[in-house]
Amino acid sequence: MRRALALLAVVVCIAGCASPSSPKTDAGAHIDVVMSPNAEGSDFYALDSDGEKIAHAMQMVHSGQIQAAIDGPINEVIAKFEKEYAGKRVYSARGAAEGIMYAALGGTTGAKPGEHIVVIGPSWAMAYWARSYALTEMNRTTEAEADLQRALALSPMDGQYKNELAYLIMRRGKISESLALYKEAEEYAEMTSPYPVEVKCVALRGQGYDLVELHRLDEAEAAYKKCMALVPDEPKSKAELGYIAEQRKKASSK
Repeated sequence: MRRALALLAVVVCIAGCASPSSPKTDAGAHIDVVMSPNAEGSDFYALDSDGEKIAHAMQMVHSGQIQAAIDGPINEVIAKFEKEYAGKRVYSARGAAEGIMYAALGGTTGAKPGEHIVVIGPSWAMAYWARSYALTEMNRTTEAEADLQRALALSPMDGQYKNELAYLIMRRGKISESLALYKEAEEYAEMTSPYPVEVKCVALRGQGYDLVELHRLDEAEAAYKKCMALVPDEPKSKAELGYIAEQRKKASSK
């Protein structure tokens, strides 16, 4: 489940920086929007130098150089942004619609007079996600979960990060909490991913798994079928529907 979504990170679009605009909120906070123009014909952003480092890091992880990827390009990108935006509230968006939403969110959610709020492209959040992925590969899931929380602090609506966090929380047995995150991931997929079908299908499969664990088989079946409506004959959903059918047979034979 986690693998299917995670592999998208190598090709996901990552923004750079352009001249900022600085509107002021009613609370007196300053909002800077620091994002590059959209890639031609896309609502999402083109790969920048930091994004290229994260893409390279993911290639290193997949080739087995996991710790080297963390110690090298991933931590380099994280350190850069942590230093550059220290003391500021930052949101990290993949595209224009998400960026506009975060700018509005920053101006209405507890903004303080004189507070500096910045909306940037997704490289910083992606770096936390990449480190989380690498840590999970080493079974350091507590640290991985913490990095996903950091990614979501920067990108609170991101469907991919919600899916990933839901998976780790599910592994700890917090099924209801996992289910809620998967539902949010489905809801925000269109806005926050250039690959909304893939993100939605992962979210729906996750919902299906959690609903089976909660013995809510009808709802689980509906979630898997919804995924298959997006991706016909999607094999994991198809297999899980077979499992649900078997459980019903066992229940009826008792």
